[in-house]
Amino acid sequence: MKRFVATLMLGALSSWAAADTDHFAQRFALDLDGNAAYYTLTLPDTVYAASQRTDLGDVRVFNGAGEPVPYSLDGRRAAAPAPTLRAVKWFALPTPDAAAPSAALGVTIASDGSLRAAPAAKAAGTAAGTQADLIDLGRLDGSADALQVHLGNDSYQGRVSVDASANLRDWQALPDAQLLKVGRDGDTLTQERIALDGLRVRYVRLHWLDRAPQIASIDVEVQPGDTAATANASAPRQWREGVAATPGAAAGDYLFDTGGAYPVDRLRLNLPQPNTVARVSIYSRPDAQTPWRELTQATLYRLHGATGEQVNPPLEVEPDSDRQWRVSVDMRNGGLGAGALTVAVGWRPAVLTFVARGEAPFTLGVGNGALTSVAAKREDIVIDESSSTASARVGAALPALPQDAPAPPAADRDAKRRYVLWAALILAVGSLGAMAWRLARGASRG
Repeated sequence: MKRFVATLMLGALSSWAAADTDHFAQRFALDLDGNAAYYTLTLPDTVYAASQRTDLGDVRVFNGAGEPVPYSLDGRRAAAPAPTLRAVKWFALPTPDAAAPSAALGVTIASDGSLRAAPAAKAAGTAAGTQADLIDLGRLDGSADALQVHLGNDSYQGRVSVDASANLRDWQALPDAQLLKVGRDGDTLTQERIALDGLRVRYVRLHWLDRAPQIASIDVEVQPGDTAATANASAPRQWREGVAATPGAAAGDYLFDTGGAYPVDRLRLNLPQPNTVARVSIYSRPDAQTPWRELTQATLYRLHGATGEQVNPPLEVEPDSDRQWRVSVDMRNGGLGAGALTVAVGWRPAVLTFVARGEAPFTLGVGNGALTSVAAKREDIVIDESSSTASARVGAALPALPQDAPAPPAADRDAKRRYVLWAALILAVGSLGAMAWRLARGASRG
């Protein structure tokens, strides 16, 4: 009898658990390159949009037999230490073609790769007529997050194109940047930072698209880190554009939902009106039941000038997978004015590595808040780095399986759990009562 009761209770609880863990909001085919023991893929935005957990704990990889296979998930980095600033040398290149600096341009290349000024070169400030500057970052113990170009001008506004190279021959184009320095009533608004997005290169070339500034000094922001901490640094940053922000209850508040479990580390706030300067605070939270958490404060601007429109660079925050965000504008300067605020959110996608155990086709399931993460450390599943590893991609969405019917709301799941537990408890109490009655009856007969 006891065994029967225990079996009944376990069966009821198991059926409840299976109803929650078999469901996936989305299933995707995995397209594989070649035949390998391991496959690595970068998670697209469709996976983040379907996930119901901020840590992607509801991601699973299955083989053709429907069996889950081991996988690792790299991308959620721990909070990085503050970058260090280091002064660097730069060299004026008074020519539109700075791809091959040489002694004719006043620059020589030493055997260790460092750049040195020839007698005719000027390494401080920017000479009249200079169209480009070449910067030697030196040997970095880490990655280059950004350049800080300190302007000597009292007032400056201009655009600059940015290229990076490891050998002065092959150049990689980076997004254009804008530098700004304006003053009013004793206050100064500056934008002297050029993002390099964690590059590991030796040289950076700045080509001035407008008039060249007077440069007082240049620093590079160096972010120390090892391979594990930057596992997804090579994955290009993805952006979700056109996220609409709606006015909140308080004046100057704007609310928006990212629409997925994206690990947002960049925010681009598109101001509705030109010639706007506003001080803002940024908050986030996972849901409406959680208090707001302040992430950062910043000055936003959108200014018209002789060289075109100048806007602030994207705001940087620690990777944050909260869906709900709030922009609180300091209204003492008039706020943002009329018009709609739109937002673009950027993130570094996670890199998933799985073991190709079993037969194809392999699939990926995601979207079940009842699941918890089973991702392993990469070093625990990739036994030998020299083993066969190939690329994979998240392909087309697959039709839902029978068990993938829409999951009940959380309140319904909790109610179901209570009903199952109460039923099991009533059965157990009834069984114990029956056993006690039998014992009492046997004793009376004896």
